Amino acid sequence: MSNVVATKGIVEGISTNEIQNAQVGQADATDLTRRLHSKLHDFLKKNLQSLGVAQIMIGLKCFVFGIIEIFFYWHIDIRNLLFCFYTGYPFWAATSFIMSGSLTISSTEKQTKFLIGVSIGANIISTLLSSAGIILLSVNLVDIFLLDCLELPDCLLVKPLIFSIVILQMILTCVQIFISFSLCGLTYTVDGNEVSWASALSCLIRSHSEDTYQDLLAQPEIYEDLALQDIAPS
Repeated sequence: MSNVVATKGIVEGISTNEIQNAQVGQADATDLTRRLHSKLHDFLKKNLQSLGVAQIMIGLKCFVFGIIEIFFYWHIDIRNLLFCFYTGYPFWAATSFIMSGSLTISSTEKQTKFLIGVSIGANIISTLLSSAGIILLSVNLVDIFLLDCLELPDCLLVKPLIFSIVILQMILTCVQIFISFSLCGLTYTVDGNEVSWASALSCLIRSHSEDTYQDLLAQPEIYEDLALQDIAPS
């Protein structure tokens, strides 16, 4: 009987130790995740200007690729290779990337709540447009793979060039997604107040609702002016 009790005690001791070790491991993993997140956060905040310049350079390169695709559009009759060009992606993506990069640089030079909120909003839009661009570029790659060049003499020369351009655009877009998405998650401190994407969005919604409410309040005054004009003798 004493042996059974001793065995149970050993088993309970082992299970308790395993639970404690598991809890310690989870705590260590949580601390490691927090440290990595804090280091990434500090790195991004210290290199905001460099990241903004990188966004502008990515936008300019996308614009240059769009100019090259215009050359193919005017001199080659193979339209299936230029799906992204028809959607205008090289140009509206370049505009979004350049704007988000410029606002990111501006927010480092003059940190105001409004400017930081606009910068975060621009990076959110850039992230969404970049995600849509990845889908469009993927469709374009599928069209290039499925195109048969046997009956088109110029296709054998042009197809690898356009394929390379689309691949480069996809790489640049992936880099832009990483930069803009990372910048969206930053939290800034302005005059003792924290500014993040959630606070920027709430301020935007609040300002819009206040403008609507002010318009509704202004309507009775307009009606009173009209009533006074009707009452006044002609």
